[in-house]
Amino acid sequence: MKKRYKNKFDKQRRDFLKILTSAGISRGLLQASPLVGGMMLSRMAEAQTGPDKSVVIYCPNGCIPSRWKPNSNLSSFPVMSKPYESIKDECNFLVNMSHQNGGHGMMPVLINNSWSGDSFDVNLGRILGGNKPFTYINLGVHSNGHGYLTKDDGAEVPFEDNPFNAFNRLFGNLSTGGSSNTKGSVIDAHKDALSALSSKLGNYEKQRLDSHLTAIEETEDRLNSLGGGSLSCDAAVEPSTFPLTFDTFEQQAHLQADILALALNCNLTSSASISFGNHQGEFSFPYLDFTGIYHASIHGGNNGDSSYPHFSETRAHMSSLAAYVTQALKNVGVLDSTIVCEVNDMGNGDAHSNRDVPLIMSGGGGAIRRGIASAGGSSYNQLNMIHTAAVVLGADQDPRYQGYANDIVPGVIA
Repeated sequence: MKKRYKNKFDKQRRDFLKILTSAGISRGLLQASPLVGGMMLSRMAEAQTGPDKSVVIYCPNGCIPSRWKPNSNLSSFPVMSKPYESIKDECNFLVNMSHQNGGHGMMPVLINNSWSGDSFDVNLGRILGGNKPFTYINLGVHSNGHGYLTKDDGAEVPFEDNPFNAFNRLFGNLSTGGSSNTKGSVIDAHKDALSALSSKLGNYEKQRLDSHLTAIEETEDRLNSLGGGSLSCDAAVEPSTFPLTFDTFEQQAHLQADILALALNCNLTSSASISFGNHQGEFSFPYLDFTGIYHASIHGGNNGDSSYPHFSETRAHMSSLAAYVTQALKNVGVLDSTIVCEVNDMGNGDAHSNRDVPLIMSGGGGAIRRGIASAGGSSYNQLNMIHTAAVVLGADQDPRYQGYANDIVPGVIA
């Protein structure tokens, strides 16, 4: 008697094993190169009828609601949300939402319904991407040191703040430790695995493989040109000539977003998170007019000016970094298959309030309503938003899903 599938994710896992068996792909070959697993998942990914990937973006310390809230049809954006105007047709701005306990130090429960267990990105990674080479990835920019967003079985997981290390971890041949990569190219590290894979592919898959490799090489070239030298395949090696300082905050943020988008496009993972700074706001953008730390731009640094000139500038810049992530996903063609949730830890940053928290959902193709601002209401918070994302992704059907919230946000699901 044929064994019934428990749910659609169980079916996907068994279908993937059948694909590997029929193609003669061994477990050793999969372990030799994450690209092999990602390549073999391409056909399955294209066969999906709805979104099947999740991204969480964290921007700290709220906003000034009157200077952030767009109007309902997104025809008008105040200064703090102005950068989202370029991607407004991809977004649903959730206004009038709350946080269960706004303020600093709330990062561990922004995407978790408790201070223990798995955070949303980890839980969704296990459910959506059980076949993927990486269960989840969590990137950051000057994010470590003051709280962590990601928890794996209750253990805090530091952000990977170094784009060079992130790139090598995802696309380098980790099983060799980098010792055989004499040319410095992560593509060379995959040579044997890719050669074995190529002989097992049809013309369609070979074209997809060439497309993936070209995108990886282009990203590597960008990293090399910025870092002043070629990359090591050893994820522990940090290119010393690349300045990972506050002066290059925007540069690092863009690279991390591009790496995240590339990892999703290459089917290396189904779940990713990215954090810009940390809950204490102890970072700066020295290339802006306001050169002090972000926290100071929110409190006192505006010299009593009710228009918050410095916070308006720094928060608008933070918005531009978040908008870049969505645009990067769109550029590589995975935004429609991805649900993006942007979370924050407070509403009015100057008052540490838990009302009018700036929350955004984007992507998902036709699965969510986009190009509008939805009034979720103060009885809904960011946990309701990520639960809404889980429902759209079908993750709530899996017995491993942790729940996070009881209700979806009204007016979001199409």
